[in-house]
Amino acid sequence: VKALASQAEMEPAVDVGLEAMKLVGVKMPSRNVLMHTLFDLAKTRCLMKRKCVEDLLQLHPIEERHMIPALRLMNLLCTISASGKRTLCPLICFKSVQLNMKYGMTEGMPASIALYGALLLRFGFSITEAAKYSEIATTLQQRLGYKETIANVTMLTYGIVFPFTKPLSDCLKPLPDACMAGLEYGDVMHGLRCLSCYAWITYHSAGQPLPQFVNTIHRFSKYSIEYNSTSTLLALKVFVQVCANFMGSTGASPNPANLVGDHFDLDAVSSESLCKTHMLLLEQTQLMQIILGYFFGDYEKAWIASENLRATGATSFAGLMFPHFLAFYRGLTALAQWDILRSRNFMKVAKSCLNELKIGQKNSPINLSHSYYLLKAEYSVAKKKHGLAERFFSLSIRHAEEGKVLHEQALACERFGFYYLRRNNHEAAYEQIRAAYDLYRKWGELKCSQ
Repeated sequence: VKALASQAEMEPAVDVGLEAMKLVGVKMPSRNVLMHTLFDLAKTRCLMKRKCVEDLLQLHPIEERHMIPALRLMNLLCTISASGKRTLCPLICFKSVQLNMKYGMTEGMPASIALYGALLLRFGFSITEAAKYSEIATTLQQRLGYKETIANVTMLTYGIVFPFTKPLSDCLKPLPDACMAGLEYGDVMHGLRCLSCYAWITYHSAGQPLPQFVNTIHRFSKYSIEYNSTSTLLALKVFVQVCANFMGSTGASPNPANLVGDHFDLDAVSSESLCKTHMLLLEQTQLMQIILGYFFGDYEKAWIASENLRATGATSFAGLMFPHFLAFYRGLTALAQWDILRSRNFMKVAKSCLNELKIGQKNSPINLSHSYYLLKAEYSVAKKKHGLAERFFSLSIRHAEEGKVLHEQALACERFGFYYLRRNNHEAAYEQIRAAYDLYRKWGELKCSQ
């Protein structure tokens, strides 16, 4: 199974794993998968509803030796099936949790519970419930000391669930350590995925100045090359190219709004095989194209990228922070296009994005308030509600400063400055644009500051 997965043959890997599980009596349905998934979801929620860490620590170690490899294989298949045969991933996870509760504790149980929490987010359950199981999984992992699953648990908790409940900057530190643990103890797949999580959280939280971020990515890229992980290497190259465009450094595109250059070319991730096995990477790349297009004023390119992403349904974003990032930049792009073309469709899109981001801000006020208030400010400008606009611009700047999100604090100052220019308040405009310039330079960004 691992050999096939390393060659990106995800569906054959899942098929081999399912055949192996049949040998120990663990069968997965081939028909009515959705019905079985919903049934097992309800069963698992009922089983786990009142469980806490102490309850799970009292489980005896598994004694049925034939179930140990089956559960280990199920944990592996949970990850692989997310890229090949996605419909089976939740069902395998629920079965794994149920079998652990029935037969006893295994080293894979913390990872199963962590994935269960992440899937609750994907299915639309509350952040509180999902975070509860992430906390349980993390505590179990630490207390039991199962080193082989550190990377898997950390990726699912700090890479998926905790970004909703903790400051993004607080989610950074465990991920590189988990990557090294994964490489050391044989969980290469999840170890390298921790690097991808580290990259997107670092960018969106502005956890490091751009030059330092690029150096960190280059240092980690060697592991992707060493272990021949094409998807992780491509994901890291995306961020290197984005940073190069922002900084105007070697390898940057002549037009910084284009996600192309010496480090990465957007067309390289559009192959049919990659669309099937790494849809999340493809959709993340489209999101970064929207961001570049908006920051550098190529609103048409940003809009086309956002329409392409909407056309795919952005299904791989479900249960992650990415739909809220998409709503933010798509909404800003729609308002910029409305300002140019005056089409009502753009205002409808902006309103829809604002409503979506409002839900995100309610779920994660610590990380999404500045985004929500900036989009709300721009929407108020379009509606000519200038008093509200100024209030929301100020709130966005304040929340971005509190969250230390340098690039989006700079963006809020920049947009506030342009607002004042239109209002012929040149003194206030200069103050905001100067603040934006200083923040962009502090982040390490040279092109926007120019």
